[in-house]
Amino acid sequence: MAVAFVLCNMDKVNMSVAVIPMAAELGWSATERGLVSSSFFWGYSLTQLPAGYISTKIGGAKVLAAGVALWSFGTLIAPPAAQMSLVALCATRVLVGLGEGFAPSAATAVLAKLVPSTERSRAVATVWGGLDVGSAVGLLLCGPLIAAFGWPSVFYLFAVLGLVWVAAWPFVQPDKLDPDMIEEQRKKDQERAMRQALAQAQAMGNAAPYESVDEMPLSATYTKLEKSLPPDGKVPWGEFFKSAPVWAVTVAHFCFNWGYYTLLAWLPSYFELALGLNVERSSFLTLIPYIAMTCMMPLVGPVADGWVRSGVPLTRVRKICQGIAFVGPAACMIACALLTPAAAATAKAAVTGVSAAGPVLTAVLVSLMSVAFALGAWSRAGLYCNHQDLSPKYASALLGITNTAGALPGVLGVTAAGYLLDTTASWALALFIPTAICQLFGAAVYSVFASSERQSWS
Repeated sequence: MAVAFVLCNMDKVNMSVAVIPMAAELGWSATERGLVSSSFFWGYSLTQLPAGYISTKIGGAKVLAAGVALWSFGTLIAPPAAQMSLVALCATRVLVGLGEGFAPSAATAVLAKLVPSTERSRAVATVWGGLDVGSAVGLLLCGPLIAAFGWPSVFYLFAVLGLVWVAAWPFVQPDKLDPDMIEEQRKKDQERAMRQALAQAQAMGNAAPYESVDEMPLSATYTKLEKSLPPDGKVPWGEFFKSAPVWAVTVAHFCFNWGYYTLLAWLPSYFELALGLNVERSSFLTLIPYIAMTCMMPLVGPVADGWVRSGVPLTRVRKICQGIAFVGPAACMIACALLTPAAAATAKAAVTGVSAAGPVLTAVLVSLMSVAFALGAWSRAGLYCNHQDLSPKYASALLGITNTAGALPGVLGVTAAGYLLDTTASWALALFIPTAICQLFGAAVYSVFASSERQSWS
């Protein structure tokens, strides 16, 4: 699954770099760049809720394979579509978004089924860390490939890699249950059933014969439990939207992705237009923050799981990790806004190709972004684990809800950045300040309302 997520972001970032020579060749404005980059998220946002439902019904392994096949096809047909029209190109990116939209919920369904809670932070960090690796690998390859073979090469190569993955996926037996997970789930189901039956017995005044829940007959327990749970296949959507912790994860997902997606789409253009760098150097410098994020990933999961095993409440662990992922990057974004060259210098760089920032300032800006991305990796042990904490059974459906909200910044934020850049000529107002505002708001909401307690409807 981690390899699938690597390919996922490779097919996402290829447009972030390819848009530079494509815009020069096809005469796009900043608004049109934003439109092309955001069209991916039109499809991505449409598949979140269906992906969660379908993954819950038929299993995440099959859904993941179908998603990879669809986004690889969309990537494959992008170059000829770009020569036809802007609309045709956007349509191919919608296909890529539709395919990639299935991946998070599908992977969550597989992990919730296969991975014990004591290993969940590491598993989620490893799989979702594939996104960061994919961003790094994609950015590393895109510049040289475009320079050597032209911008269509990044679409053709990445599409073929995705189709190879689809062919290999069934051989890893993704539906095979881990024995430890089977035993853990059996114990959790038994404990929950006994607690609920005891509560019902006490309410009816029938609890006296039992000294503890361990003495209660299991057959009667399960009979009572079945009456209180929704029928198989019924997802309690109404209960989701009444849950404050679900809303907290939803808001956090939106706010985190505002920064992640807008920076993912615009950083290569920022280095080109604001700092006057060519496509190869822009691609390389954009790579550095993602390398920093990738390097942080091996630390996040073990540290978070270690805190849980040492007795730190799970909710506190999630809030600490997500707080790191919000507040630290927000401070870095504010610093980038203050240090980014002024509008006049930016315009000069775009017209003359002369760098608006010296090497020292460029290094400082890249360093700040690297710190922001590295700290953002802590979200993998924060909000990205929270769905499985709240309800392993409905984790993929919950991720479908929150990821729908999380996809909206790809449409709103990426497009808005292009529009604001055209109207204000300010990278601070177009990119960095909106990101910092979203991150701080997300930190406040998640800190107050988030929880990792198993919900009553789970």
